[in-house]
Amino acid sequence: MNQTIPIKNSKDYEIPESYAVYTLSPHEKIKFLFLCGFGLMAISYLFYHSAMLSLLFSCLAYPGLSPYRSHLAEKRRREMKEQFRDVLYSISAFVSTGRQMPEALYEAEQSMKLIYKEDSLIVLELAYMVKRLKEYRESEEEILKDFASRTRIEDIADFVDIYLTCRETGGDLIKVLTKASEIIMDKIAIEKEIHGITVQKQFEAKILTAIPFLILLFLQIVSPDYLSTMYEGIQGRLLMTIALGGIASAYVWSMQLTKIEV
Repeated sequence: MNQTIPIKNSKDYEIPESYAVYTLSPHEKIKFLFLCGFGLMAISYLFYHSAMLSLLFSCLAYPGLSPYRSHLAEKRRREMKEQFRDVLYSISAFVSTGRQMPEALYEAEQSMKLIYKEDSLIVLELAYMVKRLKEYRESEEEILKDFASRTRIEDIADFVDIYLTCRETGGDLIKVLTKASEIIMDKIAIEKEIHGITVQKQFEAKILTAIPFLILLFLQIVSPDYLSTMYEGIQGRLLMTIALGGIASAYVWSMQLTKIEV
């Protein structure tokens, strides 16, 4: 797994200290600033034909680091949630055969290694859990609570709460965990399907947003004199600013409309 915050007292595994925070590496920062800055310069020059304004617009790439980090953090949490669905299936299967939770976690780690890569989020997390169980002799309750706290994923927190409640009250652990796992897995599957639909709609919105830029570029290549008045004087630049602001507002609005939470 790339660019994560190492957990204290863990030299073997690189896992996030908090899934709500994503720390960009120097390489990721440089890559984002270069690509975003170049894109902003191109858009600015397309609308204003001014090298000075293009350089000023490129500076807006730096404030974009914060939403970019949030986007990567959310992407990582979504990846963990989808992978956790397979862990739930594995744990419920092993628990139903009479295995205890520590044994189920170990078996789940072996199963996930057959499905995902060695450096995938869930494999690293399970390996860290097993390491804490075997070497540090920590209880599974502490380990699971720490896992839920770091991921800040509702489905994981619900599963951990159900398990801890069953342990404290002496409920039918096998029956309750199996039923809870089924409900959580169904919820994750529905969320994944909805996310797939929203990603498709967002892609369509991006295409629609790109059309005005392509039209403007086409007109400047085919007939540069057609829009020459828009690049001269205050009125022309004001109209181009309004047009650019309208396109940006429409894009932001379309992204908000396609953002659905379950």
